Amino acid sequence: MNDKGYNLPESCRNISLFWDKYSFLKEDFSEKKSAGIVYEILDIMNKNLNGLNESIECLKERRNSLQEKLKNQIIIDTNLRVKGRLLVGGGLPSITEVGMIFSRNYGLPVIPGSALKGCFSHYCKEKGIFNGREFKFVFGEDTSQQDEHIRGALLFLDAFPVKDLKFGLDVVNNHFQMYYSEGKIPNDWYNPVPVTYITVVGGVFKFTVVAVQEVDDNLKERIKKAFEEMLISYGIGAKTNYGYGRFEKNDQK
Repeated sequence: MNDKGYNLPESCRNISLFWDKYSFLKEDFSEKKSAGIVYEILDIMNKNLNGLNESIECLKERRNSLQEKLKNQIIIDTNLRVKGRLLVGGGLPSITEVGMIFSRNYGLPVIPGSALKGCFSHYCKEKGIFNGREFKFVFGEDTSQQDEHIRGALLFLDAFPVKDLKFGLDVVNNHFQMYYSEGKIPNDWYNPVPVTYITVVGGVFKFTVVAVQEVDDNLKERIKKAFEEMLISYGIGAKTNYGYGRFEKNDQK
């Protein structure tokens, strides 16, 4: 135990295990003593990034093997680089107050396929990418009032980092904590309460979408174009209104 009142291991090959379990090791862990823990957690996570290379190579090998078996069904297979910051799963429980989704077994931050499908569905509906029949075919959701849902034609696999992964810090200032916590009238005389939290600030992520039904070439091209446009201009995850969750093509600097 250190003088701040909590224990942290110096290394952990599985960052998911560290994030969900080890980082909670503590004694007499009061709010005042927790101010510096975010910096210590970040330092340990970035120091142990090299330990994730084996996990990355294993996931790449499994994904490549799957794609080889389903090569005639692959609709999207692309690598895109994080532009700015990425935060998926911010509402999950976390010792830093802001969560993140990790692969339990591989210890990598991931974007779940369900999140990709939901975000892409919302984007296509908002932008009118597909007509009602096409939308139902692609996502399985009936946009009419009939609520007649079917299995969608696409399977969205989890996106995971393949290189250049890095974590960093950001801060949000809650100016009206007393209003949210105690219902007091919000006023400017309250001191802001900064919350420092960890995000992904770098990395190239692999995105894969598989067709489980036959999709014609014209629709394939529209799906590919819209999916990439969503990730580049619309973003995914938390705080997209502040520029989070956007990607750029991997050949860009």
